[in-house]
Amino acid sequence: MSHHTTPKTVELWIRSFTPMSAGPTQEQALERLDDLEASAPIESVEVGVWGKVVGQTADTTRIPQLQRIETRLEAFESWAAQTSRSLEPFFRETHIECSITDEQYDVWRLPTVALAEFSGDDELLHVAPCRDGETTIDVGDRIDALVDEETDPSVPIDDEQQPNEVIIDRLDDQTTSYSSAHLQSPSSRSD
Repeated sequence: MSHHTTPKTVELWIRSFTPMSAGPTQEQALERLDDLEASAPIESVEVGVWGKVVGQTADTTRIPQLQRIETRLEAFESWAAQTSRSLEPFFRETHIECSITDEQYDVWRLPTVALAEFSGDDELLHVAPCRDGETTIDVGDRIDALVDEETDPSVPIDDEQQPNEVIIDRLDDQTTSYSSAHLQSPSSRSD
């Protein structure tokens, strides 16, 4: 049986700029993750903020926050492909054409709240929301899995094929990179 330890870092991405505009799902996710961090199964919780959409333009490389979001979205896509999960309809790429300016560009439509789980060595373990076949796995489901593992460490977080995504963000020196390799792990249970 495959066993994965609790992720050391959890990133919660929210579509909000002030605590007053955070929705109940966002607030509940923040509170539950804070509780898990306080009880030590999670080393840290990082919160990122994004808008309803993010453009994929040449300016992305000049703006560190946009570059970080784009890097995450690319890693999420890679994880989904390697684990046979789908990020749609939660994350959607859309092509925009402006008839007034003749500009064309691609944008990501982003969910209100998303969760990315990483191991201590920055391996991307899971992204929510996603779809596994006909089953939707939302942020609350993934937090429940983290709580379950806290109470029973023999409960694996995710026994599907695990990608080995290494994510490195260094905003201080303006470099962001990631690499991936595929690892096969036996599956003994599904979400």
